[in-house]
Amino acid sequence: MADLIDKAILIGIGLEKKAKEALEELQKAGKSAKEAAGGEKPAEDLTPKQLIENKVVEEGVKVLKEFLGLVKSAKERLEKDLSSSSGKVLERLNLPTSDDLDIVKEMARVAREKVDRLEKKVEELESRLGKER
Repeated sequence: MADLIDKAILIGIGLEKKAKEALEELQKAGKSAKEAAGGEKPAEDLTPKQLIENKVVEEGVKVLKEFLGLVKSAKERLEKDLSSSSGKVLERLNLPTSDDLDIVKEMARVAREKVDRLEKKVEELESRLGKER
């Protein structure tokens, strides 16, 4: 189960990385198209082909930005759902929490101290009894 979850997260991260790379490439293509067209030419000076290319690049960038937003929100939702489901599974298994374990450790430390004190008292009492005989 954990392997499946890990793979799903890695796939999501991979998709996000690839989409970012594609977005950067489209942005670079748009910049280079503008530079090839002479930099800051007004839109009416561009050829129809250049106008179409610019429009395609702009639309591609827009779509990829939306896709990245969706991937990010899906990744966050998946992480949230996984943490809540794992908490529910642990609760059903009736496993102790770290707070429970800390309490038990403290109780064991206190009990150990009491046992040590009692052992010393018993030794003292035994030595007194041995001297009195």
